[in-house]
Amino acid sequence: MGATAKWTCPGCGMVRRTAFCPTCGEEPLRPRDLKVDDLAARIFAALSNVDGKLLRSFRALLATPGALTVHYVSGQRRPYLGPLQLFLIANALFFAVQSWTHLAIFSSPLASHLHNQDWQEVARAMTEARLRWRHETYAAFAPAFDRAAVLNAKALIILMALAFALFLPALHPRARRALGAHVIFALHLYAFILLLLCLSMLLAEADRLAGGGGLEAGSVDMALSVFNLLACAVYLYAATGRFYGSRGAARIAKVAVLTVAIGAIALAYRFAIFAITLYTS
Repeated sequence: MGATAKWTCPGCGMVRRTAFCPTCGEEPLRPRDLKVDDLAARIFAALSNVDGKLLRSFRALLATPGALTVHYVSGQRRPYLGPLQLFLIANALFFAVQSWTHLAIFSSPLASHLHNQDWQEVARAMTEARLRWRHETYAAFAPAFDRAAVLNAKALIILMALAFALFLPALHPRARRALGAHVIFALHLYAFILLLLCLSMLLAEADRLAGGGGLEAGSVDMALSVFNLLACAVYLYAATGRFYGSRGAARIAKVAVLTVAIGAIALAYRFAIFAITLYTS
């Protein structure tokens, strides 16, 4: 920091000669601070900085799997958004696309749990017991459940990333990474998965607009499910090699286990959202 005229920091009240206060990070007031053109320049600079980080982060996330995690763990953090920020932005985009396409990936309505899911018999028994306890009819309860399920799925989606992180130390013990590093890897992975699901929903909507059945068609649902899992496997292969240094046949086996874990966690999450919503609505 270069020397400048003396000024009093508005934060800590200390007299400084530097461009910024080393304690508070404040800078001296200038005569043009509140002029419209100066404010506009500051706003533009702030937005450009955020946009630059966002685009750079998404580019690294999609083009070089695992690189963002390497950068973050090694301390190269300023050029990119933090892993939680990136995850939350991907989550917001995912639910925006879900709302636009009117599809339910993780927040299935009550009727779907009772009639279409693998756990439908368990769901019916749980729902019937809950309705008897509440002295409420299905017709009155279902709309409240469906609204709450959407909110719960948005708020709790990070649980999938945290659950996935628990698999990583067991499969990569030689990497000797701290648990926090595994969590960062999982957040980056699930940011990618949410973007992948956005693409899948758009493809399903395109099929529906073209006269197909969209996700309601079993063939489309199956094709997109296989596509998503294969994309996750390819991504994991690249990311684990870059971050954990995995090599050879063991790398392929670990990727297979982690890909299955992604699918299993997604199913468990959908059931968890059902149970949480059922008992909190």
